[in-house]
Amino acid sequence: MDRYFTSYSTVQHLLEHGLTSVCTIFAYRRDVPACLRKAVRRDLYSTSAVYENNKRKTMINYVPRKNSNVFLLTSCHTKLKVDNQQDDKRLNIMNDYNLGKRGVDSMDARIEDFCYKKGPTDTPY
Repeated sequence: MDRYFTSYSTVQHLLEHGLTSVCTIFAYRRDVPACLRKAVRRDLYSTSAVYENNKRKTMINYVPRKNSNVFLLTSCHTKLKVDNQQDDKRLNIMNDYNLGKRGVDSMDARIEDFCYKKGPTDTPY
């Protein structure tokens, strides 16, 4: 799901209909707790997480590189695990997000190939 349309209420609605999601979210959304927004001078690869009471939704703030952070909202992960398959110490949530993102990007590319975009109607001659 695109971060422009992602919100806590959208993920809740999908979960009520039996669908799970892993998506990024903007930091300025009012759904993001203030404790997650503070990412200044945090250690590299550090993670802050907020769980809901019934642990159906998890929101994390992950620092993949210096002066950068990623906010993820998921409804299908209940535990944070570090996948040691790569040397960059990514969380399992981040790896699942990247796998799903590849599918969305390839679908967007295929749609773009088959869409007809009309060019300019006037000719310069």
